[in-house]
Amino acid sequence: MAERIPQQLIDEVRSQSNIVDLIQQYTPLVKRGREWNGSCPFHDDRRPSMFVDDKKQVFHCFSCGRSGTVFSFLMEKEGYTYPQAILKLAEDEGISGLDEYSGQPSARQEKFQKIYDLYDAAQKLYTHILLNTTAGEQALAYLKDDRKLDEDTIKRYALGFVPSNNVLLSYAREHNIDEKVMAESELFIERDGELVRDRFNNRVLWPIRNDRGQVVGFSGRSLDPDNPAKYMNSPESPFFNKGKLLYNLDQAKANIRSGQKAMIFEGFMDVISADLAGAGGAVATMGTALTPDHVAALTKLTDQITLVYDGDAAGQKAAKRSIPLIREQAPQVEIGVISLADNRDPDEVRRELGLDALKQALEQSTQTPTEYLIGTAKLGKNLQNQAQYLDFLKEVWPVLVTASPVEQDYFLKKIAEDYGSSLESLQSEFKTYQQEHPGGRSNAGSGSHQGGHSVAPEWDSGMPSEWDDSFIPDIDPLAGRNEAGPYNGPNWQDAPKEKVSVVEKAERGLLMAIIKSSKVYDEIKNRPDFSFVHPDYQILLMLFDAYKEENEGDFDLATFMDYVQKPELNQKMLAIDREFGSLEAGDEAVKDYLKVILNLAPYKEQETKLKQQIAQARNEHDDAALIALTNELINLKKKHAQH
Repeated sequence: MAERIPQQLIDEVRSQSNIVDLIQQYTPLVKRGREWNGSCPFHDDRRPSMFVDDKKQVFHCFSCGRSGTVFSFLMEKEGYTYPQAILKLAEDEGISGLDEYSGQPSARQEKFQKIYDLYDAAQKLYTHILLNTTAGEQALAYLKDDRKLDEDTIKRYALGFVPSNNVLLSYAREHNIDEKVMAESELFIERDGELVRDRFNNRVLWPIRNDRGQVVGFSGRSLDPDNPAKYMNSPESPFFNKGKLLYNLDQAKANIRSGQKAMIFEGFMDVISADLAGAGGAVATMGTALTPDHVAALTKLTDQITLVYDGDAAGQKAAKRSIPLIREQAPQVEIGVISLADNRDPDEVRRELGLDALKQALEQSTQTPTEYLIGTAKLGKNLQNQAQYLDFLKEVWPVLVTASPVEQDYFLKKIAEDYGSSLESLQSEFKTYQQEHPGGRSNAGSGSHQGGHSVAPEWDSGMPSEWDDSFIPDIDPLAGRNEAGPYNGPNWQDAPKEKVSVVEKAERGLLMAIIKSSKVYDEIKNRPDFSFVHPDYQILLMLFDAYKEENEGDFDLATFMDYVQKPELNQKMLAIDREFGSLEAGDEAVKDYLKVILNLAPYKEQETKLKQQIAQARNEHDDAALIALTNELINLKKKHAQH
């Protein structure tokens, strides 16, 4: 029987998991201000009613009512137990140290773990050889002298060197690693059914990791000038797919989530150079064109992508292919393009001109896709020659047709000024092109977000907010609250709100005040006469008592919801946080909450009971009882009004 997973490991898994990444595996999400919105994957959701708060790491569906965290999402969607959900996310995030709690390994773990372990061993062995042995001296000199990398950078990126003595093959056999695992790892060359040597012999090595930080492949550069295969990548395999992997995404994703732009480069050294220059969101494709999977991986993290491709023909071709792909796959994304001067790549700029020059170029040279594509259309043409000028315009029209109206106007005027054409003739010819090519305008236009805002799916807010306030005295149970600054949680204002009585609203406000203020908590705990009217809130208070004893530090909503593990209670807890989480309850507000709960609630209970008795007397034509009960109701209301 597996042991209970320690809380510190659960907290580590929670902190490294991202609820947006998880839910986007099941349904597309669109950024709406500070939160994400999409169709709920738990029911047929025709109008997107699920909101996801990536700051608090919780989700809520306003249609079916489901609420929860990364763990509870997996539990409900995949039928996992709580420990199974923790272990699954730990596996996805590459978090070790949970083996003894796993019970039976997952099929994926069982299939690939031994291969992953071999890759980890290979990376560590090759890095050790590079930094600490005579066999690695030439490779280390190459990296330090030619590539101008210091030892800290080499260690950070875990670069290595593979000597020609088949050191990994010897290591694997000395450690009795299964031959089938060795063969499936693609780390060795096989001849006539026998593994004969290390695949990357005599090469400087860049390890390639998936987005969870697990080494799944290598890219090697030969140090032999006569070797025609200068670069070599791991071959495609079930765990190494260049169309899905982005170099350095494991290290870049935290920076991208925190607000840095995702920047796509062509080479690994370009990524390292850009990172050294402060571009922490740098990633690279691996000898392949940008794919929809690459775009999907980045748009889970950001709505800003900058392409930094070489200025040669191949780089221009890559940019021209990538721009429409991003627009098609993610029309909400703001696209930028950087083309460095003199056709240098970023690594050359760093080595030849210095880090400051590269930093300046990456920060100040971004063009819109329209600006970049029109610039590339000029290359190699003498625009004073009429035939070549007309060829240039033929390349410009399809670029402008996808641009915003502002960019269309700007570039038509600029072309007219620069090359002497009349603006009217250019506008006429462009209008003709637009008529002949309808539907050319994409949602993203020039990648400018249509004014800087993501385009949300069709959305209907549904029911208005209302709660039953009949026979309620003229008091404001929320009086005395102080705004605690801008709300950092979900912007739930457009969503339908449940019908909640004034008593339950006061209970919610008081429970959040208890959670947020130790002073209020102590005050309520020292009141023997106090209890919540609705059992759910009394249970939440009891659970908070227990949670408080086990968890030191500030209250964390996701941690508490995982502690509760009751869907119906978590729905209430998220509703409480949604309404009161950003507010500080002052002393007067707490008094009003208590007044409603202790005075109004009993009154409402008596009132409801009398109304039911009056209805029964009326149905039974018991006039005497009807008169007596009506008088009792009137006296009850008078008495309550006096208080």
